Amino acid sequence: MRRFAAFAVLTVMLALAACDGSSSATSSTITLGQGQFTGTTAISVQTGTTVTFDDSAGGPHNLVTGTHGAFAAETGAPSEFGSSGLAFNGGDTKTVTFATVGVYHITCTLHPSMQATITVTAASAQGGGGY
Repeated sequence: MRRFAAFAVLTVMLALAACDGSSSATSSTITLGQGQFTGTTAISVQTGTTVTFDDSAGGPHNLVTGTHGAFAAETGAPSEFGSSGLAFNGGDTKTVTFATVGVYHITCTLHPSMQATITVTAASAQGGGGY
């Protein structure tokens, strides 16, 4: 019985150590300020993760894939970040699901210094329950 308890504790500890918080999350948030992203601007998520873009403290923004305010198509990027962009007014919060593995550069056409990077990795098959 003690061996089983020690094994169970070790298993839980290893499982928690393997999680970095963002890779197993089903959602993540990037916050937009007046003319810049605030907080985390580089996140890693798994496929199928919903990323929330929170402009509750900001003003108008238009997010596209690319860098330095210029649209550049990135294969596999969510369609919301196409050439017309994902438009925000102050107070908006919008969610986007990242379904394809890749590295996506997000920029604001109105504020070219706004840069964010979202790295999407394949969802790992966790669980299984085979003891």
